[in-house]
Amino acid sequence: MVPGRRHCGINSEMELIVVRHGVTEANINGITNGQLDEPLASEGEIQAQELAERLAPKPIEIIYSSPLKRATFTAMPIAEKLGKTINIDHRLIEVSLGRFEGKPNTEVKKELGSEMRDLFNQYEYDLIPYGGESSTQVETRVQSFLEDLKDQPYKMALIVTHGGIVRWIHYLVTGEKTGPRPNAEELHLKI
Repeated sequence: MVPGRRHCGINSEMELIVVRHGVTEANINGITNGQLDEPLASEGEIQAQELAERLAPKPIEIIYSSPLKRATFTAMPIAEKLGKTINIDHRLIEVSLGRFEGKPNTEVKKELGSEMRDLFNQYEYDLIPYGGESSTQVETRVQSFLEDLKDQPYKMALIVTHGGIVRWIHYLVTGEKTGPRPNAEELHLKI
């Protein structure tokens, strides 16, 4: 798939503010999350509040979030501050890691020869044999989300999601691969 901008109508460019959720206990303890539905750690709640303060002056018109608690709990303070609702989109859910979800990173590395973070950095993985997703499946659903978003009339959208999905959004918009993003930090892109 070739990344690039598609100009449509009067709204020829939209700014995306893409955020990885705040930190969780699993993040702190080196546990692989995947689609496990874990809330934010107390540090993550603070990160979400600080993020809301930073984004308050931005003219964000719409907020999209993964359905997982760690993403929606990160989006909530921002939505409250801006008086917006959170639009849940299941295409923004983290990569399904199958039976590796909830396992220590060291156990994943022992079995796969690599940590999930390293696999995500390669943009080519197949976790289907383990009950998870392949990179092709993830790319397809993220591309579908971005295509639908391009048809919206907004000038600025906030997307709160997960590390594996932030990488795909960045790659599909810019054509450049990127590594892991810090929790609760903004990435600005234009489509």
